[in-house]
Amino acid sequence: MTPPSAQNIYADEPWNDRHLSNYVVRAEKPFNAEVKLDKLIEHFVTPTERHFRRNHGPIPNLDPETWSVTVEINSLASSAPQRTKVFRLSDIQRLQQFEVVAVLERDGLKAIKPVNGVIWGAGTASNAQWGGCRLRDVLVAAGMPSNLCDPFYETPRHVEFAGHGEASDDVHYATSIPLEWAMNPLNMVLVATEMNGHQLLRDHGFPARIVAPGIIGARWVKWLNYIRVQDRESNCFYQKRDYKILPPMANSSNCEQFWPRFPALMELNIQSAICRPSADERLQAWKPYVVRGYALSGGGRAVDRVEISLDDGVTWDLAKMYCMNPKNSSSNSSTSTGASEDGSEDDGSSDGSDRDWTARHWGWVLWSFRISSVPPDCSIACRAWDSGGNTQPAAAVWNYRGVMNNSVFRVHPQVTASLKSHM
Repeated sequence: MTPPSAQNIYADEPWNDRHLSNYVVRAEKPFNAEVKLDKLIEHFVTPTERHFRRNHGPIPNLDPETWSVTVEINSLASSAPQRTKVFRLSDIQRLQQFEVVAVLERDGLKAIKPVNGVIWGAGTASNAQWGGCRLRDVLVAAGMPSNLCDPFYETPRHVEFAGHGEASDDVHYATSIPLEWAMNPLNMVLVATEMNGHQLLRDHGFPARIVAPGIIGARWVKWLNYIRVQDRESNCFYQKRDYKILPPMANSSNCEQFWPRFPALMELNIQSAICRPSADERLQAWKPYVVRGYALSGGGRAVDRVEISLDDGVTWDLAKMYCMNPKNSSSNSSTSTGASEDGSEDDGSSDGSDRDWTARHWGWVLWSFRISSVPPDCSIACRAWDSGGNTQPAAAVWNYRGVMNNSVFRVHPQVTASLKSHM
């Protein structure tokens, strides 16, 4: 991969921050790359240099000294004036600061046949520690009522975010979420300025971005330009004509009739993926092997179990999970899944008995499963369940944009026959 020519809009890309050896690059301009699966699950909190990259245009190069975000509050009452307030970076940093470990996931896994959009694999999920002030506190400082029982909230409203810079399908990237979700302090929607204890990188939204735990990554707007409270959802392309599940009969010739009929995606669905064995990994027949992967869900719902099948879904066994306990915000296994390659150790796993099921769960879980003896015709499938009783369907249903495909994840690894026959 070579940096693009200096004679175009992509001349000022942050190539030195991209650590390309960690990625499978899906598109160079704009830069889109997912993490190699075996590297993705080596850490519970994803190192910044291994966080996937999703962009819709060139990366803005913003000066933190002059950057600001404009907050607009529009009232439905004609007699009420629009309120506007400008926040500089120092203003954002003076508000009470919070941290949340939350998984950022694009919008679903695994394309099953050609779709309209970048073709992604399972490496588009990453679990980082985000720092910043709550969006709620910014809105209150701009004049919003702090009490959710205030008559202002009797009418459903939305909060729109727009980013600096060009976007491939619109004048800029903008989208929105329901205001009610943003104003609930338990939902931890942040105006984030830090990632993993350091200032954001340009690829990840420097100097400030939205972090909306439990919601698809398309709503986590980077390089904030304005925040606007309004009585309708965003009219931007990425809200109205993208990131929706269209019915299977929708295609490029008839999709215009379907876009207005279906809602914009918000909460993530239940998902899991097998990261090891990786695509180029060979297993030894009749030897033990530890399968590894991740699972996640949206809306604050906890992943309560991951199941593994070695017989194409006829029978299932429980995997061992490594997760964060929201009570103390500490991971049971902060660096990896804990088990050794042969599965002899299992430090840090949880059977669920120590988890607080009443809390909101924003991070992913990592999991492992020990195969005691790998069969020559090995087939591995995984599925997850969450605290809402949701699980992954056995088969995928295609949709035009290829979003939210969360069917059972299957791999058929290469197996090398052992010199010693199986007894």
